[in-house]
Amino acid sequence: MSLEEFNANKSPVKDFYHGKTVLLTGGSGFLGKLFIEKLIKCGVREILLLLRSKKGVSPEERLQALLKKEVVFVNYQQQPELYLDRLKVIEGDISRPGLAISNDDLDYVIKHTHIVLHSAADVRFDESMKESVETNVRGTDHLLNIAEKCANLEVFVYVSSAFSQCIKESVEEKFYTPNIDPLELIKMMENEPRLDELEAVSKKMVEPWPNTYSFTKALAEEVVRRRRDKMPIAIVRPSIVTSTYADPIVGWTDNFYGFNGVVSGAGTGVLRIFHIRDEYKADIIPADIVINGTLVAAHYAAKHPAEENVFNCTMDENHTTWGDIRNDCLSQKGVVAVKKSLWIPTYNTTRYYYVASFLQVFYHLIPAVFFDLVMRCRGEKPQILRLYRKVHRFSDVLRFFTNHQFQFATKRMRQVVDGMAIVDRHLFPCDMKSVVWSKFGVNHIRGCRVYLLGEPWETNDEALQIYRRRRLIHWCMLGVIYSMYVVVGLRLLEAAGVPDLRSFLGCTQFA
Repeated sequence: MSLEEFNANKSPVKDFYHGKTVLLTGGSGFLGKLFIEKLIKCGVREILLLLRSKKGVSPEERLQALLKKEVVFVNYQQQPELYLDRLKVIEGDISRPGLAISNDDLDYVIKHTHIVLHSAADVRFDESMKESVETNVRGTDHLLNIAEKCANLEVFVYVSSAFSQCIKESVEEKFYTPNIDPLELIKMMENEPRLDELEAVSKKMVEPWPNTYSFTKALAEEVVRRRRDKMPIAIVRPSIVTSTYADPIVGWTDNFYGFNGVVSGAGTGVLRIFHIRDEYKADIIPADIVINGTLVAAHYAAKHPAEENVFNCTMDENHTTWGDIRNDCLSQKGVVAVKKSLWIPTYNTTRYYYVASFLQVFYHLIPAVFFDLVMRCRGEKPQILRLYRKVHRFSDVLRFFTNHQFQFATKRMRQVVDGMAIVDRHLFPCDMKSVVWSKFGVNHIRGCRVYLLGEPWETNDEALQIYRRRRLIHWCMLGVIYSMYVVVGLRLLEAAGVPDLRSFLGCTQFA
């Protein structure tokens, strides 16, 4: 939807954000960029963007580079002032005590903020306990301290994860009390002499959660719950966030996390065997459904502060399976190709862990040794075996989520969606039932190609030519390998004393 068309409509949700000042964390992340684009469209007065310096680059320079680089800012090239006039950098770091915000910036935030959108998180599943607690738990707690002081605050929104409660097969839209006090854990983490002790027991502490990410997300929710009597709050729990369905552009994504990594790995011929239960529900959700759903849920929570405003933002009402998604993506084999691929896509799945581990030797490790040998012969640095070590670590991290099935209640989220004005449904599309999965699969493949792998759609014909050549070589290699199997088999039969193949098979009908 164009900016002109969006501005031509008035709606309750749009009017709620119009003219407001929003403090946004995680603005340089995937969801953060989409929040910026949508809030700009809504006509907010200002977005206070919490950003830190990174690798010697100042927050202001990072913002400028971000706006110029990302195509998701669809109006920036024609109207840069639309963004520059409404984005104010607040230098800080969500992982530092007090968020490392200067006194002047802190006074500005407290004086002007109406809405806090907390989407920053350390999303690495294998992060240390210390760093996960610093960012996901303490960062949330200290942001809430600031929000308490904001005289004009209308709602505090925390973007959590549906898997914060993945220790339960059925997750309701309610608060759950963790088995550890988050504030006590923060104190333990800040006690320097006990850091080694903390890391030593972290695996035991995290159980039964599968990783520190899910665990600390659950603790952060508890931190937010304890402030319910001091401010209106909303917690939104999205499942595995993927590319956009349509808003503001189709198939956009900017990271290789989760499902994006699986699709990109399979499409480039790198990921060839994966441990997953194809019949299980795929807990994925398009990013724009999450963005619009979060903004709509925040509007609802501000108007109904007394309710337990926890919203599961998942596709349980309109789910697909991992197998169906696999088939939708494989339907693009020979239609969409990638020039930067290692080989042709040959994506296989199994529900058995040991079978997957065994097949990794033949599908991944042996070809990796071969490719590295070729690179050495060409005077290049071998890197494929190292690549597969990363692929296997990535697979290990995802295994829990692709081999377990969860049920997420969405009654409250459905109530909010059904209560939207007709114009809001048009401006903030977030109805899970509207997603056509076959359409999503095709667009996701193309989005990963263009936005992640950096290959313009105009180069697809050239990539298809490479694909067809490699496919022919692939078939020839298979022919040679299977012929060798036949020869070896016949020799074994001969050694076993079988006079001829016909008598072994008992095929007398061909005599």
